[in-house]
Amino acid sequence: MGQLRNWKTLGAGCVAILLLAYGGASAESVEGSVRGKSSRNGNPDAGKQDYYWKVWNGALPEQPESDDLSDVLAVLTGKFTGPPIGCAFGFRGGDLSPSTLAARSGTTIRVENSDAFTHELSIKGLPGFTPLESGPGTARVIAVPAGGPWSLGDRIYGHVDGYLHSMRELVACARVTPNGTFQFDDVPPGPYSLRILRGGDQVAVRRVTVPAGKSLQVDPLTMGASRGD
Repeated sequence: MGQLRNWKTLGAGCVAILLLAYGGASAESVEGSVRGKSSRNGNPDAGKQDYYWKVWNGALPEQPESDDLSDVLAVLTGKFTGPPIGCAFGFRGGDLSPSTLAARSGTTIRVENSDAFTHELSIKGLPGFTPLESGPGTARVIAVPAGGPWSLGDRIYGHVDGYLHSMRELVACARVTPNGTFQFDDVPPGPYSLRILRGGDQVAVRRVTVPAGKSLQVDPLTMGASRGD
């Protein structure tokens, strides 16, 4: 019995070493920031009184600040077979949040409606997509093939716009806060490409390696001209 117990202990130790080596024994956080000029202008609604009435009733989002980054999304791409981490999108406050979406090619993406009114998402040029009304508390599940990016809109509220990116090796998504910071959680250790998406463009990319057993702090990225995926 003692010899059998020793073999079991040795086997468990070998499994733990293998899990650690392949990033299965831990999941870490990745933190960073981006800097760059705002790409969204203030809301063009000419009548201030009408605009603020629509904001109050939830039909329009609040006026963006000059450094608005609501159209920026940070993503990690690499060799990872699990479902994408943190890639949650939806209608909130009368707009898409964030307005840049990403999904793994050949899978589906959910766009939830957290508003108290109906939206009707439209996606220009996406094969097989039919715009349908989504009431409060419901979600659209969209099949995402390779290709894109595709332009998003709302057939009920014309101010809503955005882009959907199809990425073959998407691992994780992270929203960018108004001050430009982002954080990925529960990322398996290993090498990745950190990409910054803004609208229909990739505006920054950097190779990173997530270590086992500790979080990764990435030096600030500067958003520049569009770059290919």
